Amino acid sequence: MSRSKENFRKKSKSPFLINKKSFFGVMEIILSEIKNMFFASFDKKMTKENKVLNYVLSEATKDNPDSVLKVIDSCGYNNFFLMNIGDKKGKILDEYVLKSDAKCLLELGVYLGYSTIRIARNLSEDAHLFSIDVNEEFLNIAKQHLDFSGLTEKVSFYNGKASEVIPQLDQKFDFVFIDHWKEAYLQDLKILIEHDRLNDGAIIFADNIVLFHLEEYLDFVRTSPNFSSEFIPALREYSSSHPDGIEVSHFKK
Repeated sequence: MSRSKENFRKKSKSPFLINKKSFFGVMEIILSEIKNMFFASFDKKMTKENKVLNYVLSEATKDNPDSVLKVIDSCGYNNFFLMNIGDKKGKILDEYVLKSDAKCLLELGVYLGYSTIRIARNLSEDAHLFSIDVNEEFLNIAKQHLDFSGLTEKVSFYNGKASEVIPQLDQKFDFVFIDHWKEAYLQDLKILIEHDRLNDGAIIFADNIVLFHLEEYLDFVRTSPNFSSEFIPALREYSSSHPDGIEVSHFKK
């Protein structure tokens, strides 16, 4: 192994060192999920995701995306652990979407439509977002959140595995947001490349790379001649202490 490759591996692993904050952050998620499962046992008809939808429909302002995001964030901080990018990392996503001036965007992992709303509200009139999620129940909730936000026309939803949906799309993307199954990050990025679905200069914005130790993904985007990458340290969604990070990669043909 060359010295440069050796140095890279040391550098790439540095964000993943386990410390007290990482340990307690993981425990925080586990305890939150145990608490949600306990209360769900008394209310089997209402998942936490449907509870979030009810909060949005009753407390947010219709056709006001910021209001919807605020209610979902409140749930994430005060009620349940939610797999959204969250408000703090979400602002970083906002900045890159606006700066990119992308016209054709792809979202891998929709969950409740939180990041979908963040992206769609920042799009120009001639831009469009294509969003894929394998979970039909979550996708239906996301659609209701988008409709309530007044952003339905900016987004096309697809239910299925990204690896199966991507080859069926005709579009070439300027911006890709990745926040779905963590083991699929690298696989689906390679599928995008193999099927020529990325425009030259496309931005790949990958969340949770520290939280889920995505070393193989980082190895690929940091060593491939087709990418230049930057790491942005951050905190896990709705946490004041749990380390996380974002990798932003620029595609070059």
